[in-house]
Amino acid sequence: MEKMNPESVSVDVPSYPGLGRVLAGDYYEDLPFETYISDSQPVPSGPDVYDIRDFGAVPGRGILNTKALQAAADACEKAGGGTVLVAGGSYCSGTITLHSGTTLFIAPDAEILASRNADLLIDPNPAMGTESSGGAFLCIRDASDVTVTGGGRISGNGEWYTYEPRKAPLFAPCDTVMLPRRDQAGQINTVPGSIRTAYRDRIRYAEDKYGEGKPHLRRPSYMVWAQNCRNLVFDNIILHDSMCWTLNVDCCDGVVIRNLVIDDNRHVANTDGIDLTGSSNVEISRCFVSCADDGLCLKNPVSTGRSMSHIRIRDCVVVSVMNAFKIGTGTRYDISDVCVENCIFTMPDLYPGSVSGISIESCDGSKVSDVTLRNLVMSNVTCPVYILLNRRNEAGDPYTEEVGANAYWGGGIRGIRIENIAASDVELPCIITGYADRKKDGSPVRQAVSDIAIANAVLKYREAGEKVTVPDPVPEFLTDYPESNAHGDVPACGFYVRHADRVSLENILVAPRKANTRETIVMEDVR
Repeated sequence: MEKMNPESVSVDVPSYPGLGRVLAGDYYEDLPFETYISDSQPVPSGPDVYDIRDFGAVPGRGILNTKALQAAADACEKAGGGTVLVAGGSYCSGTITLHSGTTLFIAPDAEILASRNADLLIDPNPAMGTESSGGAFLCIRDASDVTVTGGGRISGNGEWYTYEPRKAPLFAPCDTVMLPRRDQAGQINTVPGSIRTAYRDRIRYAEDKYGEGKPHLRRPSYMVWAQNCRNLVFDNIILHDSMCWTLNVDCCDGVVIRNLVIDDNRHVANTDGIDLTGSSNVEISRCFVSCADDGLCLKNPVSTGRSMSHIRIRDCVVVSVMNAFKIGTGTRYDISDVCVENCIFTMPDLYPGSVSGISIESCDGSKVSDVTLRNLVMSNVTCPVYILLNRRNEAGDPYTEEVGANAYWGGGIRGIRIENIAASDVELPCIITGYADRKKDGSPVRQAVSDIAIANAVLKYREAGEKVTVPDPVPEFLTDYPESNAHGDVPACGFYVRHADRVSLENILVAPRKANTRETIVMEDVR
């Protein structure tokens, strides 16, 4: 192969040169790379290997190699498939698109690094439509039989796309635990010192969250984005410092994700670990995820237009500032046949700790069903279990008198089984709730979650003071963005169950704080 001269390289110029500083606590320092990532995977060679250096790529943090990397990927496609090889250093680039029949092999001594210039990280095919307006770094679209592997790293330069937080990361727990108040209209009234405020003050946002007159920052929506693909494998790879969603598998079928380490800045907003949207027949195993937002997340928003099913997740560790495992929030189409087992959800060093361990939500019309979670260990997870059905109706379906005619009155949650869970350093009770509302004519609407079974659960609170103010009645959570620390105080310290049918709690142990004055289990409108 005739080598190309590096004439296509240029210098990477950041869109926001004042950003990029890393604070102590932003990254989890004890990542067990050696447990999940192998450095002995054979480096491929032969005529079907397309080494990016042969296309003019030059390593170096400030050198752009977009044209060289894309040329190697395109040559691989033209030849009918093969391996794109990245070895021998760090290669900065704008958006790269892989094609069918491609293996992207990033050697252990190498990485591809996203540009800090937002203009270079784009949606390569905007006519297809996406859920968000930003672009992506590594794209795989309308492709089949694609593998990303090698033991090397894909990096996103996440700190260069968000503002620094109001406060530095917090390493000490709160002496007194309290939540924001919610009035009878459901509005959240911020309480200084609440665990919700403590969490949010440390997030790096791309928006002017605090009314300080800062401009909105443009940033990519995904670091790695696979859409409308079949037979994908992500194996033995490190994903580092994402600028938003780390790995989004969108409307794909037949996906294997294993031996993956996600090492994100734990305060860059919206840096979910693995997001599955509208995808089916997916297996996730032996992954270590450290991120600022949801660790392992299933969504099915209006953009997918299809149901998703048969998701298997096992043997993963999640260090998440938000929810370790979540179904939601974009939930317009159905999600079913999900199993999560033998996982650890933890936050070893930061406070207030993960917002939730298990969060199952339907807000926009999804019917979520047949979900099993078992053999889970949680530590420093604020709320172990949060299950909520409401009618946020993100797509804006019109009002209808007939419940179920469209998504106005929400979807459903049924057939959830959670067994063999142990949670330590708990801060908040578990919540399982549907909702009650009224039609325009005043007639009642009751949308219950149903067939919920929790067995063999041990929940032990962290010892601290607590300030609890339970409203009477507890407001409905009708149209809000669901989050356990936004729900407000409820009258139970263990499980608060409301608007539910056929609920089983078996062999439950709750060890509350010494300061606790609430009952362990409270059920309201449970049939």
